Amino acid sequence: MKQKVSALLITDIIVYGIIVWFITYAKIQSMESYEAFRVVVREDGWVEYLTAFFLLLGAILLGINAVKAIKKHDKKKILFYSLASLAFIFGAGEEISWGQRIFGIQTGEYFLENNYQGETNLHNLEIGGVDLNMLIFSKLMFFALAFYFILLPLLTWKLKSIRKLVIDFGVPLPRLHHIIVLLATNIAVPLLIHMKKESELHELALTGILFLVFLNPAKRIKDVVLKKPFEEA
Repeated sequence: MKQKVSALLITDIIVYGIIVWFITYAKIQSMESYEAFRVVVREDGWVEYLTAFFLLLGAILLGINAVKAIKKHDKKKILFYSLASLAFIFGAGEEISWGQRIFGIQTGEYFLENNYQGETNLHNLEIGGVDLNMLIFSKLMFFALAFYFILLPLLTWKLKSIRKLVIDFGVPLPRLHHIIVLLATNIAVPLLIHMKKESELHELALTGILFLVFLNPAKRIKDVVLKKPFEEA
């Protein structure tokens, strides 16, 4: 048990260290010039690849839980973990434009006309004057994350009906330190760095923290101990 806790603690320190390092480094570079800052958050750079890597790790953890749920014939957990894993695979693919630049794949005509970065991905599409990145991946994502990190833990704490749903579907809830670090990074980045593309640092922090949540979610809510994934009742 001590080895398990120690491994989780080391993982937390490494991931948080990566987040703090890149925010700090980006701040230092931004003080030099905008061009220097852009190198830190550039396409196919460390920040982008680490973001995709954390998304992929999250997808793997969720996929493992889905497989365990299948073995337990737990339909609710199968549904939740399968859909969540696919969502994270989609996110990882979108982050690197589905390997387009890595493998030298040419952009199709539709994406050349409608994607304002000329890449094969959905989040940079502009359809009918609507920027999907701004609408779905910024505004709607903000409300979804606020619900997940703040409102859902509170509702789970207060309402038995919500707590039952969280337990039945095996929804991993963030621990207090996950919430604190996420809030701290969302406050620190805009305060320290006032430049376009700073959102790349938000994405790195978010995906790293989500990976840690899935790896070691909260187990206790109020006076109720949440069942460990697939633990017998």
